[in-house]
Amino acid sequence: MVKFSIRSIATICFAILTLPVMAGGYQTNTNQSISFLRNPSQDAVIGISSLYNNPAGTGFLAPGFHLSIGIMNVHQDRDVTATYFPFSFGAENKGEIKKTYEGNADAPILPSLQFAYNTKDSKWSFSFDFGLVGGGGKCQYDNGLPSFEASVAALSMMATALSQGEFKNGYKFDTFMRGRSYQYGFQFGAARKFLDKISVYGGVRLVYATNNYFGYVKNIQLLTKDNNFTTARQWINTQHTYLQKLTDAGYITPAQANAKHAQVDELGYKLSDLTGNIGLNCNQAGWGLTPIIGVDWKINDHWNLAAKFEFKTRIRLKNESYNENTDGHGLDKYNDKQTIKEDIPSILTVGAMYSPIKVVRINGGFHYYWDKQATKYGEENKLLSGGTWEITAGAEWDFTKGWTISGGWQHTHYPNTDAYMRDISFVTNSNTFGFGVKWQISSVVAVEAAYFQTLYNTYERHQTDYNGLAATAIKATGQTLPAGVSAPQALVAKGIIQSEDQVAGTDRFDRTNRVFGVGVTLDF
Repeated sequence: MVKFSIRSIATICFAILTLPVMAGGYQTNTNQSISFLRNPSQDAVIGISSLYNNPAGTGFLAPGFHLSIGIMNVHQDRDVTATYFPFSFGAENKGEIKKTYEGNADAPILPSLQFAYNTKDSKWSFSFDFGLVGGGGKCQYDNGLPSFEASVAALSMMATALSQGEFKNGYKFDTFMRGRSYQYGFQFGAARKFLDKISVYGGVRLVYATNNYFGYVKNIQLLTKDNNFTTARQWINTQHTYLQKLTDAGYITPAQANAKHAQVDELGYKLSDLTGNIGLNCNQAGWGLTPIIGVDWKINDHWNLAAKFEFKTRIRLKNESYNENTDGHGLDKYNDKQTIKEDIPSILTVGAMYSPIKVVRINGGFHYYWDKQATKYGEENKLLSGGTWEITAGAEWDFTKGWTISGGWQHTHYPNTDAYMRDISFVTNSNTFGFGVKWQISSVVAVEAAYFQTLYNTYERHQTDYNGLAATAIKATGQTLPAGVSAPQALVAKGIIQSEDQVAGTDRFDRTNRVFGVGVTLDF
């Protein structure tokens, strides 16, 4: 038995996911209507169902009441494939160093509602919009995330190297992760028409955000020299019992036994601290206000131009937490009674619609999100390279009386950096395609249905020191890195690892997104 000097090892990376958005920037859902699903280019469309995208356009609706109701069904897959040498020590990994962690996000029913009343003189339009402007479901990882397992795997490797034979490379543990996030938007506003060609809009959106995060890392077991998986507490008890038997049989003296008992306690209780259960159960809630302005210029029967600006939404979430052993594990963000910054970025959208003939409409648009200026907890927003931007294009064709088909495309480019990307919450550049049909049953009632698919690019991030675990291990042994020497190099020099590749790692981020929607529009 030797003295085990490790004080701390890789923090269990238990930071919790924020649910993915379905279209738009990091904190923004732009799919607020079925019309958007069947044609994502809605920035200059005039219609009640385009109230979210072009609120000033409501000024050109006919006098009377206008109502649009939609229901969407959303399914997402979010998979992270990680490559990290210590994964080969996992009892369930069959010696493989590559492992895929599958996450599923579902929102079975996402409602949206748009309403407007236009005065008889056609000068004013008063409107209300409700939808999920962020979040919108739950995401679950039944087998945790790479950052969870990598910390346990690194702990196993360090315990093996520094315990001089008491442990060997091997581990197993239980983990689970689930998150739920909703940002409800209640938008009130009015549009005023001037000169029969220009409509100006002003409004405000009340955003109420509510999140819940539940997960754990528990029952961490390491492989002993006797090829048994054991928790630290079990190992302590087993060793003390064995030493007592040796003492009673006269194989070692009481003085020798006391020294070995002390060594067992030092090693065992340090391992116990490092492998204790971690549990998270945190509820968050907060609200914010989004001022919105817009303008629509209906040049003639062929051209329409529109723009909208949403100011930054300041949101502060309040925590109500029932956590277990989270202190010192990088989970301050989820401490009870903590206040969390979670701003929604300001957004600029511009669009154009061209109608070469009465039954055909061609659309185009551009969006920009000031993500880097939207304050987040720990100033994570500053890790971005800039803001998200999007371009859209689409078309509609009234191919026969009462029937319209439409389709569109949206490209989204995110300002991702390796420093910003996390397995806990990620989104990658994408191309979205939507198509659908609308049936105008009468002058009052129309129904529509749509399908919406997002194709995400794969993003790969390679780290020479995966999640900083090698640097954490160096600190754990009480060392200071010499100038010009990396943490992986130092671990090789100490004989803890055989090559620097053993602490390097790669993450591959993949996503899918599918949405079905049906809706009804009433004009009366």
